[in-house]
Amino acid sequence: MSEKPTVTPVSFDPMARSEKRINESIADWLGRQIVTGVFGCGEPIPKEMDFLAETGISRGAYREAVRRLAGKGMLVTRTRSGTRVTSHESWSLLDPDVVRWSFESGAPPDWYIRALYEMRAMIEPPAAAFAAERRTDQDLALFREALHAMRYCDMTENSWHNADASFHRAILISSHNPVLLSLEAGITAAVAYTTAFRYRDMANPHTRNPVDEHAAVFALIEARDPEGARRLMTELVDTALLDSKGTTVFDLGLPTLKP
Repeated sequence: MSEKPTVTPVSFDPMARSEKRINESIADWLGRQIVTGVFGCGEPIPKEMDFLAETGISRGAYREAVRRLAGKGMLVTRTRSGTRVTSHESWSLLDPDVVRWSFESGAPPDWYIRALYEMRAMIEPPAAAFAAERRTDQDLALFREALHAMRYCDMTENSWHNADASFHRAILISSHNPVLLSLEAGITAAVAYTTAFRYRDMANPHTRNPVDEHAAVFALIEARDPEGARRLMTELVDTALLDSKGTTVFDLGLPTLKP
């Protein structure tokens, strides 16, 4: 049986003037304890009075932080049992904070990484097809800016991961579908953190820059080829999943992405 993780000390400035920042810090701390299993499913979080006595924060700040996590489906409060952690099936797993806590607190579980890629595989290829049909000249400028940054930024730096995420954000924007666009924050967070994991945080990070594959997708969007854009976007997401497992298309002898 694996050893249960230990509680990470609370790190925030109780004298900070902004109560909002204190709320965010507490929510961050609680979220990280939950995703790492310090507070497991069905277990209580620290009691309000105990936490207040230890940290010196206000009751309102702690309650607001708890409400934030309850809003993400991570906590539930009942009269007799108090506030307890829910199972991950109840979490808003595409919430940008949940994505961030999961990746910044160590390697996420395999099921979560695969679930994020499966979600991307369902959404991004059709979105790329819509983008090819509906993109404007203004949309194309977003792609070009992202590709330029991907070519000239170091893949270990946040600037490269942000550029990659910007490319995928441009696909959602160019789809001109308001429902797809409402998923932008979550999908962008998923792209940014899974990319950072592949190229920086794995035990053996990858060094191959996939900018040419992204450029191939862009070329088909620019050419208004929806079926081609859908196909290459599917292959791009599938390749990224292989990369996250420590295997590339080159290792498997599979064809690389071509328009």
